[in-house]
Amino acid sequence: MKRFLIILLLLVPFGAMATVLRYIAVEPDQPSRLNDMPVEIDGWKAVVFPVGEATAAVLQATEILLRGYSDSSGNYVGLYIAYFQDQKYGSQIHSPRHCLPGGGWVLTGIEHVPFSVGERNITVNRMTIAKRSRVDQMFYWFHTRSGDLTSEYSLKFDLVRNSLLLSPTDAAIIRLTVAQGDRTAEECQQLAERFMTTILPEVRKALPFGTL
Repeated sequence: MKRFLIILLLLVPFGAMATVLRYIAVEPDQPSRLNDMPVEIDGWKAVVFPVGEATAAVLQATEILLRGYSDSSGNYVGLYIAYFQDQKYGSQIHSPRHCLPGGGWVLTGIEHVPFSVGERNITVNRMTIAKRSRVDQMFYWFHTRSGDLTSEYSLKFDLVRNSLLLSPTDAAIIRLTVAQGDRTAEECQQLAERFMTTILPEVRKALPFGTL
């Protein structure tokens, strides 16, 4: 009985806090502009893939960018960025490790790796995914006003933290995909890093964060 009361005393204030935070929204000072990103960036040309209504309804993102960029050498990088203006109203970011299996992909490996983004090194998730005879390397991370995060738990903690500080709770997921083919995972990563460094100025302009 004593243990039950202790648990109850702990749950009540946290439950009340969560209810209050649910109705607190601080708007970002500017909107996202993902769809304003150019389809040609320093030798990379994009094919724009439409996002269907059913997919958009599931993701609940404020804005979604889904493109495939190719360079003159035939290198190809898939780019997916989803921006969420407010995560507190049923529109929280979906993790690829949970969504991809529903699309028929098999996750065969995941690790945290250092990743070069422009002048900075960050840590990202590198996943090896397979579908039939195809193998891809996928690199993804979450970006918030606190910086770059790899963990879904860190993302939730960041949401609570920014809510308590009465800061905007907007966030984005950035995902790069490279078909492995004859490349090693490291060579795939080098290509993804080179591509991300090239488009970084445009991504910075498109997202309302100053820290990317």
